[in-house]
Amino acid sequence: MYLLSTGSAGGFTEADETAVRAVTEAGMAALASDINSSTVSLGPSLLSDTRLREALDGPAVPVVDDDGLEGPSLQQVFVQVANESLLNEYPRMSMAIVDKSGNVLARTGLAPELFDELVKMGAMESALDSEEPELLSATLAGKLHAVKLSRPLADAAQRRLVTIRAVELGGGSFFRGVVGTRNPAGLVRDGEVLGDAIGGAKHEELVAFVTQHMDSIPPEGASGVFMVNSGSNARLGSAARVPGPAGKGKSGTLFVVLSSNTLGSTQQDMATALQVALDSGGLEQLNWLLVGGLLVISLGLTMYLPHIEYNTPLRRLAKEFNGITEGRQHEVYHDTYGGELGLLARSAATAMEALRVSWENELLDSDAQLSDGSSAPRRTRSTRSLRAAPRRARSQAHESLSASHDDADDSLPLAASDDHRPAPSRTVHHEPDAIDLPGASAPPLAPPAPPPKQAAPAPAFSDEVDPPALALDGDSVSFAGLDVEGDGDSDDRESYYRRIYDEFVETKGACGEPVEGFTYEKFAKKLRKQSETLMSRAEVTDVQFSVYVKDGKAALRAKVVKA
Repeated sequence: MYLLSTGSAGGFTEADETAVRAVTEAGMAALASDINSSTVSLGPSLLSDTRLREALDGPAVPVVDDDGLEGPSLQQVFVQVANESLLNEYPRMSMAIVDKSGNVLARTGLAPELFDELVKMGAMESALDSEEPELLSATLAGKLHAVKLSRPLADAAQRRLVTIRAVELGGGSFFRGVVGTRNPAGLVRDGEVLGDAIGGAKHEELVAFVTQHMDSIPPEGASGVFMVNSGSNARLGSAARVPGPAGKGKSGTLFVVLSSNTLGSTQQDMATALQVALDSGGLEQLNWLLVGGLLVISLGLTMYLPHIEYNTPLRRLAKEFNGITEGRQHEVYHDTYGGELGLLARSAATAMEALRVSWENELLDSDAQLSDGSSAPRRTRSTRSLRAAPRRARSQAHESLSASHDDADDSLPLAASDDHRPAPSRTVHHEPDAIDLPGASAPPLAPPAPPPKQAAPAPAFSDEVDPPALALDGDSVSFAGLDVEGDGDSDDRESYYRRIYDEFVETKGACGEPVEGFTYEKFAKKLRKQSETLMSRAEVTDVQFSVYVKDGKAALRAKVVKA
């Protein structure tokens, strides 16, 4: 609502601009202090060592005495003297002897190779021409360094002692203590950020500010405050050149500071913005009729959009379930939903598959017990048949089950079924009682039916039963308590085992069972052994496996195919 007023809804204020520029100027003052107080100022004191003085006064080429011994070179003496004195106490410094032409005569320290880059700088050439000691700043190897040149020696080459050391900018340094970590900041040179950025600053924002406002950065002091980025991510920024030669020119090193807040974070809430607009008289020209209309539309959308977002997918799910119930559809299209609704759809599909397998098992178990010996409808994938067949099979089976059926064993861990074996049926026969009628003889009774031939006991994998889940016991997978070994048959068979494994793992995951450590090698090994055991029977031509859910856990069923 406050966006419709003529007052400001927020944004950067003059105080924000002043704060950014103040941090920039304070950072430059801290850098100047760190350069001036650097330990490189102690470097010229090394020239007071008599051994170094003698080496500097001696010949450039070491002299060989009468015994054939060569005297120490300037490099050897310089390294020994420097490491015994200053470098022993300040190991992060580097030192060198340089003549007026920029030739490095001797060097040592932490990074002596940096002198090759230093002597090529224009500021270094100007300093070597001077007769006075110089304290400079230079950017070497991606770091800001303090450079100290001693007064030239009184010789033809006007040799000098040059000392360099990187300026400390990390945590605990004076510079970081002044700048702090609240504002994003960093040193930028030639489109790159030197060292670590401060306050979580993004490198692209620092470089973008320098690229856009390079011409507006003065030789000394902080620049004006400008905007970087656009929209709600816009920030204020200011920059200044590093003190000394390091900050001069188009390739100079710059210190960039950005505002801690973006434009979006400065927006005021509705109450504050309305109060500001009211105090400034901005609400007097507000179109209240338009505001009221927008409020009504907003209220309607607030109530209607959640209704569409949540109720429409639920109605689609309900429509799919109705289609399944009426036989027009056989599964939930769970892959068309996302988020929590997708999770609900996948769970429903898993539950329906578990019910389907349970119905099929119950149908097959009931068909095996029909008393009239007729063959009941075999397994079907039709959901409509599954809804009716189990109830019909159960009612017939309960009328013809023998007492011995109650003791059937349903706990075999892995079940196998024969596709071409007729379902056995057991029938209970009753003989009618004799009835005496006057003047009539009792009709002859039909001979009693011969008792049904007792079938031979079935092997462990002859009847299809509901097995428990395939379990991982330690480091082995067990079928019916069997611990067996085996090898694969062929590439096609291994592909089949891989598909069964993937389906089994997916079912375990859907049932909430852990799958860690359940590897394909262990699983396929048991399938191979089980296949070999069943295929050893003469009438068996193939063994097929199927995954189903029993008692909330993934289980596996073996089915044999006879010739």
